[in-house]
Amino acid sequence: MNFAEYAVEERLVSDAERVAFGAFSSMVSAGSAQHRGDAAIAFADILGNPGEMRQYVHGSSAERLARIDRLLKIFRENVELLVHKTWVEKSDEKRKEKLLEELAAFEREFRDGTVVPAFKRFVALARSIAHLLFGVQSRADDFLLYCFRIDPKLGLFFWYVGELEAQSREESGSGNRISEELLTLETLVGIYILSSF
Repeated sequence: MNFAEYAVEERLVSDAERVAFGAFSSMVSAGSAQHRGDAAIAFADILGNPGEMRQYVHGSSAERLARIDRLLKIFRENVELLVHKTWVEKSDEKRKEKLLEELAAFEREFRDGTVVPAFKRFVALARSIAHLLFGVQSRADDFLLYCFRIDPKLGLFFWYVGELEAQSREESGSGNRISEELLTLETLVGIYILSSF
Protein backbone atom coordinates (compact mmCIF):
# COMPACT_ATOMS: atom_id res chain seq x y z
CA MET A 1 0.00 0.00 0.00
CA ASN A 2 1.41 3.40 -0.94
CA PHE A 3 1.29 6.35 1.44
CA ALA A 4 -1.67 8.02 -0.29
CA GLU A 5 -3.76 4.87 0.18
CA TYR A 6 -2.59 4.60 3.78
CA ALA A 7 -3.48 8.25 4.49
CA VAL A 8 -6.99 7.73 3.13
CA GLU A 9 -7.52 4.41 4.91
CA GLU A 10 -6.29 5.77 8.24
CA ARG A 11 -8.35 8.94 7.78
CA LEU A 12 -5.33 11.23 8.02
CA VAL A 13 -7.05 13.46 5.47
CA SER A 14 -10.58 14.78 5.18
CA ASP A 15 -12.75 13.85 2.22
CA ALA A 16 -11.90 17.21 0.63
CA GLU A 17 -8.15 16.76 1.17
CA ARG A 18 -8.26 13.18 -0.15
CA VAL A 19 -9.03 14.61 -3.60
CA ALA A 20 -5.50 16.06 -3.68
CA PHE A 21 -3.97 12.64 -4.38
CA GLY A 22 -6.09 12.18 -7.51
CA ALA A 23 -5.56 15.78 -8.61
CA PHE A 24 -1.79 15.31 -8.48
CA SER A 25 -2.04 12.10 -10.47
CA SER A 26 -4.22 13.87 -13.05
CA MET A 27 -1.73 16.74 -13.29
CA VAL A 28 1.12 14.33 -14.06
CA SER A 29 -0.81 12.18 -16.54
CA ALA A 30 -2.90 14.86 -18.31
CA GLY A 31 -2.69 14.79 -22.09
CA SER A 32 -3.13 18.51 -22.64
CA ALA A 33 -1.86 21.71 -21.09
CA GLN A 34 -5.45 22.77 -20.30
CA HIS A 35 -6.23 19.57 -18.39
CA ARG A 36 -2.85 19.65 -16.66
CA GLY A 37 -3.42 23.25 -15.58
CA ASP A 38 -6.92 22.45 -14.32
CA ALA A 39 -5.58 19.53 -12.26
CA ALA A 40 -2.82 21.74 -10.83
CA ILE A 41 -5.43 24.32 -9.85
CA ALA A 42 -7.55 21.63 -8.17
CA PHE A 43 -4.52 20.39 -6.23
CA ALA A 44 -3.40 23.89 -5.20
CA ASP A 45 -6.94 24.89 -4.19
CA ILE A 46 -6.90 22.13 -1.57
CA LEU A 47 -3.62 23.23 -0.02
CA GLY A 48 -3.87 26.99 -0.54
CA ASN A 49 -6.63 29.54 -0.88
CA PRO A 50 -9.30 28.24 -3.26
CA GLY A 51 -9.40 30.13 -6.54
CA GLU A 52 -6.05 31.89 -6.27
CA MET A 53 -3.90 29.44 -8.26
CA ARG A 54 -6.02 29.98 -11.38
CA GLN A 55 -4.47 33.42 -11.97
CA TYR A 56 -1.00 31.87 -12.33
CA VAL A 57 -2.12 29.27 -14.86
CA HIS A 58 -4.75 30.97 -17.02
CA GLY A 59 -4.88 34.36 -18.69
CA SER A 60 -2.67 36.13 -21.17
CA SER A 61 1.05 35.45 -21.06
CA ALA A 62 1.83 39.01 -19.93
CA GLU A 63 -0.74 38.85 -17.11
CA ARG A 64 0.53 35.48 -15.90
CA LEU A 65 4.16 36.63 -15.96
CA ALA A 66 3.34 39.71 -13.89
CA ARG A 67 1.36 37.62 -11.39
CA ILE A 68 4.06 34.96 -11.19
CA ASP A 69 6.67 37.69 -10.62
CA ARG A 70 4.65 38.93 -7.65
CA LEU A 71 4.18 35.36 -6.38
CA LEU A 72 7.95 34.77 -6.53
CA LYS A 73 8.51 37.88 -4.40
CA ILE A 74 5.97 36.67 -1.83
CA PHE A 75 7.54 33.22 -1.86
CA ARG A 76 11.04 34.62 -1.32
CA GLU A 77 9.84 36.91 1.49
CA ASN A 78 7.95 34.08 3.23
CA VAL A 79 10.89 31.70 3.05
CA GLU A 80 13.33 34.39 4.21
CA LEU A 81 11.05 35.24 7.13
CA LEU A 82 10.74 31.58 8.02
CA VAL A 83 14.50 31.12 7.93
CA HIS A 84 15.20 34.21 10.02
CA LYS A 85 12.49 33.44 12.59
CA THR A 86 13.36 29.77 13.07
CA TRP A 87 15.52 29.05 16.07
CA VAL A 88 18.24 26.51 15.40
CA GLU A 89 21.26 25.13 17.19
CA LYS A 90 24.44 27.06 16.54
CA SER A 91 25.69 24.17 14.39
CA ASP A 92 22.75 24.71 12.01
CA GLU A 93 23.36 28.44 11.43
CA LYS A 94 25.39 27.65 8.32
CA ARG A 95 22.50 25.55 7.06
CA LYS A 96 20.26 28.64 7.31
CA GLU A 97 22.77 30.72 5.35
CA LYS A 98 23.05 28.00 2.71
CA LEU A 99 19.25 27.83 2.43
CA LEU A 100 19.11 31.58 1.74
CA GLU A 101 21.80 31.21 -0.95
CA GLU A 102 19.86 28.33 -2.51
CA LEU A 103 16.68 30.43 -2.42
CA ALA A 104 18.39 33.22 -4.39
CA ALA A 105 19.81 30.70 -6.88
CA PHE A 106 16.39 29.06 -7.28
CA GLU A 107 14.72 32.40 -7.97
CA ARG A 108 17.32 33.26 -10.63
CA GLU A 109 16.92 29.88 -12.33
CA PHE A 110 13.14 30.01 -12.31
CA ARG A 111 13.08 33.56 -13.69
CA ASP A 112 15.65 32.63 -16.36
CA GLY A 113 13.55 29.67 -17.45
CA THR A 114 16.16 27.04 -16.62
CA VAL A 115 13.40 24.67 -15.69
CA VAL A 116 15.14 21.43 -14.76
CA PRO A 117 17.70 23.00 -12.39
CA ALA A 118 15.00 25.21 -10.85
CA PHE A 119 12.74 22.18 -10.31
CA LYS A 120 15.51 20.19 -8.63
CA ARG A 121 16.55 23.17 -6.53
CA PHE A 122 12.94 23.69 -5.42
CA VAL A 123 12.77 20.09 -4.18
CA ALA A 124 16.08 20.57 -2.33
CA LEU A 125 14.79 23.85 -0.84
CA ALA A 126 11.64 22.16 0.40
CA ARG A 127 13.71 19.41 1.99
CA SER A 128 15.96 22.03 3.62
CA ILE A 129 12.91 23.83 4.98
CA ALA A 130 11.66 20.54 6.44
CA HIS A 131 15.02 20.04 8.15
CA LEU A 132 15.02 23.60 9.42
CA LEU A 133 11.54 23.17 10.91
CA PHE A 134 11.74 19.59 12.16
CA GLY A 135 15.44 18.78 12.46
CA VAL A 136 16.42 15.13 12.16
CA GLN A 137 12.74 14.12 12.30
CA SER A 138 12.54 15.33 8.68
CA ARG A 139 14.70 12.35 7.67
CA ALA A 140 12.83 9.77 9.73
CA ASP A 141 10.85 7.03 8.02
CA ASP A 142 7.65 8.24 9.67
CA PHE A 143 8.12 11.92 8.76
CA LEU A 144 5.06 12.06 6.50
CA LEU A 145 2.88 10.47 9.14
CA TYR A 146 4.26 12.99 11.64
CA CYS A 147 3.39 15.90 9.31
CA PHE A 148 -0.11 14.60 8.56
CA ARG A 149 -0.81 14.36 12.28
CA ILE A 150 0.36 17.95 12.82
CA ASP A 151 -1.65 19.32 9.90
CA PRO A 152 -2.97 17.37 6.89
CA LYS A 153 -2.13 20.25 4.54
CA LEU A 154 1.45 20.26 5.76
CA GLY A 155 1.51 16.50 5.26
CA LEU A 156 0.09 16.87 1.75
CA PHE A 157 2.75 19.43 0.92
CA PHE A 158 5.61 17.18 2.02
CA TRP A 159 3.96 14.20 0.31
CA TYR A 160 3.92 16.35 -2.85
CA VAL A 161 7.61 17.17 -2.43
CA GLY A 162 8.32 13.45 -2.04
CA GLU A 163 6.41 12.71 -5.23
CA LEU A 164 8.40 15.38 -7.11
CA GLU A 165 11.61 13.91 -5.75
CA ALA A 166 10.59 10.39 -6.84
CA GLN A 167 9.61 11.72 -10.27
CA SER A 168 13.03 13.33 -10.63
CA ARG A 169 14.79 10.08 -9.68
CA GLU A 170 12.67 8.10 -12.14
CA GLU A 171 13.52 10.53 -14.92
CA SER A 172 17.22 10.27 -14.18
CA GLY A 173 17.09 6.48 -13.97
CA SER A 174 14.96 5.82 -17.03
CA GLY A 175 16.35 8.49 -19.32
CA ASN A 176 12.80 9.58 -20.20
CA ARG A 177 12.54 13.35 -20.05
CA ILE A 178 9.62 14.93 -18.27
CA SER A 179 8.17 17.85 -20.16
CA GLU A 180 9.39 21.26 -19.08
CA GLU A 181 5.75 22.36 -19.05
CA LEU A 182 4.97 19.82 -16.31
CA LEU A 183 8.12 20.64 -14.34
CA THR A 184 7.34 24.36 -14.51
CA LEU A 185 3.76 23.81 -13.40
CA GLU A 186 4.78 21.50 -10.55
CA THR A 187 7.36 24.03 -9.36
CA LEU A 188 4.82 26.83 -9.61
CA VAL A 189 2.33 24.82 -7.51
CA GLY A 190 5.04 24.29 -4.88
CA ILE A 191 5.92 28.00 -4.84
CA TYR A 192 2.25 28.85 -4.48
CA ILE A 193 1.71 26.41 -1.60
CA LEU A 194 4.72 27.65 0.34
CA SER A 195 3.56 31.21 -0.27
CA SER A 196 0.15 30.32 1.18
CA PHE A 197 1.37 28.86 4.50
